[in-house]
Amino acid sequence: MTVPRVWSCLFVWTAAATLTTSRATSTILYTKVNGSETLTCKCPDHKCQEVFWYRYLETNNSFEFLLYFNSAGSEKHENNANKHRLRGFLSSGEMIYTLRITGLQTDEAGLYSCMFKTKHMIPDGYYIRPGVNPPTLHPPTVKPEKPNRSCRSCKPFAPKGCMSSVLWPGIGALLLLAGILAGTLFYFSRLPKKCRHPFAKTNQLR
Repeated sequence: MTVPRVWSCLFVWTAAATLTTSRATSTILYTKVNGSETLTCKCPDHKCQEVFWYRYLETNNSFEFLLYFNSAGSEKHENNANKHRLRGFLSSGEMIYTLRITGLQTDEAGLYSCMFKTKHMIPDGYYIRPGVNPPTLHPPTVKPEKPNRSCRSCKPFAPKGCMSSVLWPGIGALLLLAGILAGTLFYFSRLPKKCRHPFAKTNQLR
């Protein structure tokens, strides 16, 4: 058994032990059928020289080793039939390993992740669901604003500002009526007094 194959068995056993936690914290990707995804795996201290990529398929509840890749650019596939669909990369300047997957099918839904040889750690990974539509998010509910109370609906114990806005127009109306009444009385007081009719004196002489 070759070294990569031995390490692939070790990381599969480790992945099986951490499967529940990885599925709960993994990133969910809703991919179209025959679509592609790019997965990344970052080394925590920039000293990772080798990485193993694997997946756990939901259809048959099985682990599969996908790809072995090292910092020198060498890669080895478990299944040569998928060699044209799986490609490994390493970003320049950073220890970020990338796996490019193309032609995803519905029966390939499951958890995809990696494991560094020297770190014996498994990142959260990606939960890929080909052919599944993402859930529709409901728009956020907006609470209706409370309408401002107008002074027309003032109660007996209304606020001071509301009472003043009602009181001042009332005082103005009373002053206007008082002015009109005073003007009317003044007008009639200035009218000349009526004289008695002349025939009234004639009747008195008789």
